[in-house]
Parts: sequence; C-alpha cells; structure tokens
Amino acid sequence: MLADAPAATATQAVGVGEREFAIAIYRPKVHRGKVKFNVRNLGEDVHDLVVTRKGKRVGALATIVKPGASATLRLTLKKTGAYRLICTVADHEARGMRATLRVVK
Repeated sequence: MLADAPAATATQAVGVGEREFAIAIYRPKVHRGKVKFNVRNLGEDVHDLVVTRKGKRVGALATIVKPGASATLRLTLKKTGAYRLICTVADHEARGMRATLRVVK
C-alpha cells in the first residue's frame, strides 16, 4: 500500500471555502472512497454546493449555506477522474463559482 493512500474505509476530508464568486478547495486530489466536504461560506451571499461528474449530479448539500455558516456533505466517490464542485444559486456558477476535484486510485 502506498504511504499516502488512505485505508479503504477511511473518510477523506476536503475543506471547501465559498465566497463571491469563487470556490476554493483545500485538497484538490483524493483517493476513491468516502469523502467529507467541509463547506464554509466566507462570503456575503448565500451559497450551495453541488458535485457533478461528466455533467451528472453526484450529490449536493441538502440546504443553502448562509454567510458565515458551515455545512457538511458526505459522499462516496467510486470512479476516478474529474468532479466539478459548483454553486447553483442564481448565476454564481457562470460568475466563477466552480472548482475541480480529482479522484485517483
């Protein structure tokens, strides 16, 4: 087993900072498996978080994140490749609220 590969059942934490109009992820690459997105709204507008792969929704927060608040999204990402993190509130995605997370073996 590689030294940097997590145990098969370990949950990997990914910090996500949202503000007008950007999403910053603090771990841009994870291994396949359980991922916990720790989302913090650092902006002045409300935001959400939707995770997609090849244009299809994989998961999303169940609620809007108010300014200064936090939320958690737990997903199991089984397929390798690029996943998009986007904010679907109003025109936020079009204005730059998107980021890419890479899932590797």
